[in-house]
Amino acid sequence: MLCLKSSKQNLNNGGFSKTILQKQSYSTVLECSPGGHQILQSPYRSVDFDSSHLQQSAIQDLLCDHSLTPGWYRFMIFDKPAEMPTKCIEMNRCGTQAPVWLSLRESESMPRPGEIKHLTACATWQFFFSASKDCCLFRIPVSVRNCGDFFVYLLQPTQGCMGYCAEGNLAASSSPSVSPPLPAIPEVVAELIKGSIYLRCTFGAPFANSSVGFIITWSRLSPEGIKEELKHETAVHMFSLLELDGINVRLGDRIYCSISTFFVEKPDIQSSSVESKEFFAGIKIHPETYDISEDGKEHKLAIESSIPIPCPEFSQLESDCKISLTLITVDEGKEQLGLNLALSSCHVDLLQKPCNDGICSQAVIYFTAVTDFMQDGDRITRIAVEPISSENFLWNGYVPESTQVENLHVNSSVKATGQKFG
Repeated sequence: MLCLKSSKQNLNNGGFSKTILQKQSYSTVLECSPGGHQILQSPYRSVDFDSSHLQQSAIQDLLCDHSLTPGWYRFMIFDKPAEMPTKCIEMNRCGTQAPVWLSLRESESMPRPGEIKHLTACATWQFFFSASKDCCLFRIPVSVRNCGDFFVYLLQPTQGCMGYCAEGNLAASSSPSVSPPLPAIPEVVAELIKGSIYLRCTFGAPFANSSVGFIITWSRLSPEGIKEELKHETAVHMFSLLELDGINVRLGDRIYCSISTFFVEKPDIQSSSVESKEFFAGIKIHPETYDISEDGKEHKLAIESSIPIPCPEFSQLESDCKISLTLITVDEGKEQLGLNLALSSCHVDLLQKPCNDGICSQAVIYFTAVTDFMQDGDRITRIAVEPISSENFLWNGYVPESTQVENLHVNSSVKATGQKFG
């Protein structure tokens, strides 16, 4: 009995040693060794990633493997092993327009451990005039080596803007009962990108979970106080861009950006959303309320733009980078009683400056309540800005908010409150 037991034990040990030797032999294969391949680890390559929004707001981030260096590659998604999918992938997935997947014929299979196979990859495409997609419009030869614990792929540059896809079995990495962590409160700022104005929503991730994606929703507050959705996208980076094009998003809009998170491996499990503060896209006059006396003293009004000031398209002079405003005073109801307010200037230029703390340009004017010694009762005057005349489509015709000034004759004071002019 002892001899039989000993033989069985030696047999098991021999089998275990054989497994170790096999794994060691895989690592000696050049392409399986750490220095024998490169790693493609952009999370955009995931089959679950919808790349449509990249084409709208960050086209420079689209994956185009036409410049890929030929060689052996291993796929990783969020630091976890991934493989090329073996089923047809829809267009606008994997961070690209034409996703590339591994096509296996009925007689073909993935290589066994240690094996190498020469297979074919396909790129999905759908023409605008076609009702159906072509799962294999383009064919690319791909060699696949099974390194035991992972696959490596001998890839070559694609024809045009296509991208190799990846997928991983990540389902066990998180529990369905656990909600994704909340992102940090998003912040909206304006920036000038290649002559166009964009709003950038940024949000930090106060957690160390790299397998989390983000759902970003841009909205606008309507005149009726209802939030209207402007844009909805899914991303794995911690920002989103929205263009102020003067058509869908205009100066004077009150913009919000809300963020929720989800597990990339379980997109249906989402956190509650976190919303930014309101971002007013345009020019405001501050302060919005003001109390003064008719004593001849000057009082300051700051005119501030939350939007970068553009330069004329064909001008190279810095002095031309400005928006000119014409200010007027409008008396309501008692125009025949004469001037109620005096402005230090009726023309103001907002110059191009770096944005700081939400202010991209600022100018200052002064006004004085005119002492008329008349028993003319309460009077209301608005300091208004005439419609802007500009070659820039976004700014042309924009009417900033005005400031309403109420002259209370009873206590000889002037009160200013914000009001929309026009």
